[in-house]
Amino acid sequence: MRHRVAAALALAALLAAPLSAQEKVKVLKLADGVWAAEPEKGANVGWFVLGDGVIAVDAGGDAASGTAILKAIAETTGGKPVRALVLTHAHADHAGGARAFAAAGARVLCQEAFAGQILALVTQAATGPTDPMAGKPDLRPVVESISERVILLDGIHSAQIFFLGVAHTKGDIVVYLPADKVLFAGDLVSNGRMPYLGSADVDPVGWERALAALSQVPIEKVAPGHGDVGPKTGISDSLAYLHAVNQQVKKFMDAAMREDMLDAQIRAPENEIKGVPVTDAHIANVMAAFRVEREKAARKPTPAPTPAKK
Repeated sequence: MRHRVAAALALAALLAAPLSAQEKVKVLKLADGVWAAEPEKGANVGWFVLGDGVIAVDAGGDAASGTAILKAIAETTGGKPVRALVLTHAHADHAGGARAFAAAGARVLCQEAFAGQILALVTQAATGPTDPMAGKPDLRPVVESISERVILLDGIHSAQIFFLGVAHTKGDIVVYLPADKVLFAGDLVSNGRMPYLGSADVDPVGWERALAALSQVPIEKVAPGHGDVGPKTGISDSLAYLHAVNQQVKKFMDAAMREDMLDAQIRAPENEIKGVPVTDAHIANVMAAFRVEREKAARKPTPAPTPAKK
């Protein structure tokens, strides 16, 4: 139930996002025909040339951000059309600009868990004259849902889109360019920042599993959801953090610890995680992971009693 409520609130936030001015998009070239960018508002984004057009990854925090990103795409690719937008997940800082891409004629790809939510976002009627959909009453945006894997090919290059299981959210996908060894990781990876475990549909153990899988992929450059674009160390750093948090939560669960005891226990010297400051954000992460594991334990069926031997 809480997941459905959270999804409804997230959609409302996306639809209500103001069309604020957005002019600055810091662009970095990762390889020939491959770029990433840090918008002034919203999470990191990226794009790459495939065939006669462009595939974009994530859309900025609002419609104005999306419009600014489209302008940067046009400037770096010689005006090639954006054929598709891949959303790594449905959080507003990644998906808020999707209406601008849909208005420009791009089809939108996302994991199937969020397809309905994203369709509602891009098909809502224009809310005003500055809305990207204004003046386009006949436009019918298309959302394509991804279950586990999609591979896009143009005969020379390929782009692999993967769902690695519930992690940061229930519908995270990543985009991997094998020829360039570039990964667009969404919020599965943070560079120089602490991962955020506060999503209503987070699964920290699944997140650790997804990062362990990514660590086996030959990757040279990473566009993380947040933090510096380029260094691949964000994969190992994020994995180490998730592993340490999950181990700590297991320790607390095994001790049948109450939630009201967690704050003091997380701050205790014997539970310190090397290199991780005990900030409010870290404490919130551990407590969120603890609640997820507690809920999992509560859902496990109670074993049937063993009949007594006669």
